[in-house]
Amino acid sequence: MDTALQALRPMGKWMIIDCVQEAGIDISAWSFRRKDGQPVALPQSNGGYCYEWSFRSNDRSIFLLCVWFEELRVDIRGRINFSGNLVAYADTLIRRLEKDPKNRNRTIKDPRISRAQHFNSTVQLAYLNSVPVRVVIVSGPVREIEDISSGNDRAVGRYLDGESWAVEQFDQDTGAFVLVRGSSSYQPLEIIGGGADTVSLSDVDVQVVSDQFLKENRSDAYTYNGIQRYRDPKVRELVLARSKGVCELTMVPGFKMANGGFYLETHHVVPLSEGGADTVENVIALSADAHRQAHYGADRDRLRRQCLEIVAERLKSL
Repeated sequence: MDTALQALRPMGKWMIIDCVQEAGIDISAWSFRRKDGQPVALPQSNGGYCYEWSFRSNDRSIFLLCVWFEELRVDIRGRINFSGNLVAYADTLIRRLEKDPKNRNRTIKDPRISRAQHFNSTVQLAYLNSVPVRVVIVSGPVREIEDISSGNDRAVGRYLDGESWAVEQFDQDTGAFVLVRGSSSYQPLEIIGGGADTVSLSDVDVQVVSDQFLKENRSDAYTYNGIQRYRDPKVRELVLARSKGVCELTMVPGFKMANGGFYLETHHVVPLSEGGADTVENVIALSADAHRQAHYGADRDRLRRQCLEIVAERLKSL
């Protein structure tokens, strides 16, 4: 085995909570149960967190992935890498579970599905935003998809790698990805806002992003308190560019469109009908589902406050 690769084999077994905290991610939520918010006796054993495969900081600036040492490889350039496809894993698992008589009504509840989906979206976010990722290297028998006992810990070794990794490749269609330890040759893709002209926002390139008004003939004029006002079309373009194709509320990428772009919807947090401003400070890019919740959800008042806070924080970082 390659000497550099062998040096990465875990010699001890860190608790996953320690890996997450060492990476700089807030672990205060581990002190409470996810389902009801009740305190737990041992945060490090909180089943709502300690069995996860990927983690993110609250501000989405830190991404942490757990990978198996036994699946690390050295490429022809001598770089240590890890490749996988959690979309295919989840799809295969779902198909197998559907064959179980217990799932004849297609109600499938298996934590590995949500863990795989979260892992995949974390990889995608890191790729789209060109953000390095931290990696927890785990050693032990790699879990097979047929293993139904998904709550036990098979790791015999675990630690947080001190080196950052990069998502060098990510296939938007299939979910296949490649993580490379250390520097990567990855270059950000060009981003076009509003599906029309290239939008420059603090010299940051973003993905091809379109919203619900791309092909809709909508008047730029609207009336508030009997006074005619006008929307600024550039606001939408700037907000879409700021989003980089990712819902700014849920941090889940928009779905991919036939033209290769990503679809999100622009939303005035404080509606124009209530006197809200048509400015980037009052507009957020949301997935279609999040947009409907912002309008009609039982917790729409809380979502409004949260959206305003998110936009304010994002503008500070530009």
